[in-house]
Amino acid sequence: MKTIRLMLALFVVVVTATSGDAGQTVRLNRVMRDKLAHSQKILEAVVTSNWSLMEQESLELRRATQDPAWQVLMTPEYLHHTSLFTRALDYLTDAAHTRDLEGAPAAYIAMTTACVDCHRYVARKRMAMSGSGPGEAGPHDSLGR
Repeated sequence: MKTIRLMLALFVVVVTATSGDAGQTVRLNRVMRDKLAHSQKILEAVVTSNWSLMEQESLELRRATQDPAWQVLMTPEYLHHTSLFTRALDYLTDAAHTRDLEGAPAAYIAMTTACVDCHRYVARKRMAMSGSGPGEAGPHDSLGR
């Protein structure tokens, strides 16, 4: 349970830290906020074994990846991160279908890890594009460094 809370806290920090970023559009900010809300509901479903909610929210979050605003960067690495994220959502959906008590938390952690890794990648990419270094990054550094 502590691991799930820690992962959620890290996820919230990453989304919050990057949401005020000047490089983020209003539409992308909305998509990321929706992603956070769906992720929180998925965590609730995982913890309470609410299989229908887990399936519903996983599918909604999967649909969010189809929003044009999601395509922040069209680089191979960004697409790889998106692929890992959507694969984890597919695992969550499967876990909901099969009522897999062990697979659901593992899939949630994989989803969260993919999300955090992608946010770090986007932050580094934005720093590189803006020419700022790690010490000058401010809100771009999603880990608060």
